[in-house]
Amino acid sequence: MARVRPFRILAVVLAVLAVVAGVYLANAPFFRVAHVGVDVPLGSPVSAQEVRAAAAVAPGANVWLLRPGAIARRVDAIPYVERTSVHRGQFPAPFVELAVTVRRPAFCLRAGGGEMTLDASARVLQAGCASGALPRLTAGPASIPAPGATVSDPAIVRLLADAATLADAGLSMRSLGWDRWGGLEGVDASGVVLLLGEDGDLAAKAALVGPVRAGIGHARTVRAIDLRAPGTPVVDFR
Repeated sequence: MARVRPFRILAVVLAVLAVVAGVYLANAPFFRVAHVGVDVPLGSPVSAQEVRAAAAVAPGANVWLLRPGAIARRVDAIPYVERTSVHRGQFPAPFVELAVTVRRPAFCLRAGGGEMTLDASARVLQAGCASGALPRLTAGPASIPAPGATVSDPAIVRLLADAATLADAGLSMRSLGWDRWGGLEGVDASGVVLLLGEDGDLAAKAALVGPVRAGIGHARTVRAIDLRAPGTPVVDFR
């Protein structure tokens, strides 16, 4: 014990010195953040000020004690932000650079008495419709979460899947929703009403739209195409 005691004292002294050095370095002026830069795309719905506020990098914080992952998660919580990259550096003065990519509106969704704008991944971007040029989906009494969340209501998820099926078939839709009997119906980009009925065989029904319209030609103006019985499509002329 007599031999160990001097080393124990030395260990305590070294530990105290390490704590003092750590406190000094953590508060050293030459590690304090002097600049927080933000790079957002041109015309972004998210401003640099909004990104900087969400990042919440404290004035004078030690640049090397910041947690880039936590900063990125805070910025990613902004509804329109898709991804955030965080870069730290020391020279010429300690800095943090934030670069964000933004989400693009894909649909306007009306449900439960409200309307929201969604992107292609079903994330809610904002209240209201961002643009009148976006396809409008109607999901009846289904529930839409707040901006920043992802839609999970089964009725809306199903409707979004149907919209994707129609898009894959080359059909550009102005609107899509359920009729009074629970069947799918919508209006395509040319203003023709598509009565689609049950969506279990939606891909097959969507594939018929082109051939039906090609068979009609341009001599007559089509008002609606009824594909609820895909074996016998019915065309309604204006």
